[in-house]
This record gives sequence, structure tokens and C-alpha cells, in this order.
Amino acid sequence: MNIAICDDEQQDIDILYNYCKSCKLPYNISTFLSASALLEAFKSQFYDLIFLDIEMDKPNGFEIGSILAGYSPRPVIVFTTNALQYAVRGYGIAFRFLCKPITITIFQSVLREALDEILPQKAAVTCGSTQKMISINDVIYFESLNRHIIFHFANTSTLEIKDSMENMISVFSYPSFVQIHRSYCINLNYVDSFTPLAVTMTDGCKIPLSRKKQTIFQERFNNLIRGTIK
Repeated sequence: MNIAICDDEQQDIDILYNYCKSCKLPYNISTFLSASALLEAFKSQFYDLIFLDIEMDKPNGFEIGSILAGYSPRPVIVFTTNALQYAVRGYGIAFRFLCKPITITIFQSVLREALDEILPQKAAVTCGSTQKMISINDVIYFESLNRHIIFHFANTSTLEIKDSMENMISVFSYPSFVQIHRSYCINLNYVDSFTPLAVTMTDGCKIPLSRKKQTIFQERFNNLIRGTIK
């Protein structure tokens, strides 16, 4: 997992850097003294978690945070600040706020929450002789064909691996994924429309809906509409 720490005060960077290191987990940690440097690095390196100071010279944390929040997949952003009155302005951008001075106890608590938010968003699949991490939020659907699984992503790309539908269903055991046919499992967040016989996804693909799967599909889709799953 890649973590970025961005602050215009080196001593504040050092504090969070040491806190991260003390957790002894396999993180790649990068530090930045300006928001513009972070944004430039983000163009070529995705950061799963970003600790971002608000009060920096132009561009400030809010401005860069708004830009980063528009990426897909979206990084988890934790704002750091000397004044929590900024929290209202950061609503919708930040996952959490940390008020300076930041204690290691508070930091570890927020880090655990951030990991819970990040890790379920990725799944490991076997691609040849390597393990590949894919973002589950970017998967529109996957299908089984000739003992292979083909993933269809929101950016129109695909990934084919040798695996079974049964195994992939266990890997993608998330509320937003539902198997609607023996050969298809879809991400409910990408449903455009449906009939009793088929579900049309946002990429235009029409996927058959088996009679046996109609009830579970309808229940799960209704739950999504009500906002009880994500």
C-alpha cells in the first residue's frame, strides 16, 4: 500500500512518518513539502492513503484534495489541521480530520479506520504466475468463459485470468456484487436498467438474468437504492 504525507512543515511530516513506521506494516511512504509536488507525483503513482495538511501556500490542501477526490480509484484523504473549523468545508473530500498536535494513539485509530476503508476496495487475483491487485470499485462485471474469468472495467479495459466462477464469487463476496447468471457476476453500482430477462450495465452490455437469480437480484438492487449497501 502506498501512503503520502504532505505538509509544508518538515517536523510535522517527520511525526507522521515515524508514526507510520512504528506500525511495522508493509507501507511505501512518500513525503511532500508542497501540495503541487504531491499532485505531480500522483500523476504517475497512485497513493491509497494521503495525509494532507490544509494550511499550505497556494495550492492549499483543500484545493489539491478536491482534485484528488475526482480520481478513480479515489484515494482516502485524511486532512491534518491546526483548526477543526475547517472540517465543514472539507466535508465530502476528507475521510477523517486530524487536529494537531497529533498523538500516536489518535493516529493509530484513524489509520485502522482508513485501512478498513481501503483494503476491501481491492482484491487479489492470480494472473499467470503473479498476484495482481484490482480495484473492486472499477469492476463493472466479470464473466466465466472456457474456464477463464474475464473482468470488465469502468475504463473499458478487460483482464482475463484462468480461474473458476465459484472461486471468484468467494473473492468478490461484497454486498455490491451479485451473481445473476451462472456465467455472470455484476457490480450493482453499474446497473443502468433491467427487465425480468436481462440487466443492462452502464457500458451498454446486456447480461442475461436467470429465473433463479431474479429474486436475489431484485432484493440486492432494492437495498442499494435504499442506501443500505455500498
